[in-house]
Amino acid sequence: MYARLSIVLSVTFALLLGAQARTSAQEVGVFNSPKGVGAAARYYDSADAFVSAHFYVDIYGVVTSRCSYPGYKLNLSRQYIFAHVPRNGYSMTFYAGPGITAGFVRDHDKGRGWDLVSLTSDNQGWIVAISGDAGCRFDFGGMVALDLSFMAEAGAHFRRTENEDTYAAVSTSIYNNGILQAIYPQLTILFKFK
Repeated sequence: MYARLSIVLSVTFALLLGAQARTSAQEVGVFNSPKGVGAAARYYDSADAFVSAHFYVDIYGVVTSRCSYPGYKLNLSRQYIFAHVPRNGYSMTFYAGPGITAGFVRDHDKGRGWDLVSLTSDNQGWIVAISGDAGCRFDFGGMVALDLSFMAEAGAHFRRTENEDTYAAVSTSIYNNGILQAIYPQLTILFKFK
């Protein structure tokens, strides 16, 4: 059931992100990180701020075969530009800002510490989190720009209790991967449309 629901949500998010990207995005790109891979869109609403959306496949546990299938995440954030440094032939733009994240992902553990039972279980569930993002955009003057950023997410992870087979009990814990994966770099290749 969770697999079907996650597929329906991922298609819905992709369609919404795609529709928004076609109508108002000024930059659309490819999101790459040890966290996962996906799509990104940006809209500059002023000279010193922009809105960004990232939809990606969360690959935690899939590569190491601890998880059967990947998770899906959507992050919407508002970034504020605090420095623009022009150089010979390129420029760097530094930014930071808050956002929100929602998705259906596997978390590091169930909130009981570092135990082997939680590391080997397939404990996917819903997350809701606030995020903080900081990064640098490298613009080389053409149609392509590179963006390097780091994001931390603080929130809750909701999933079915694995020990309860008779009824659908829900367990809640802190979303640990949101904090633990904050050190993972996020590289986005952006293609400019406007």
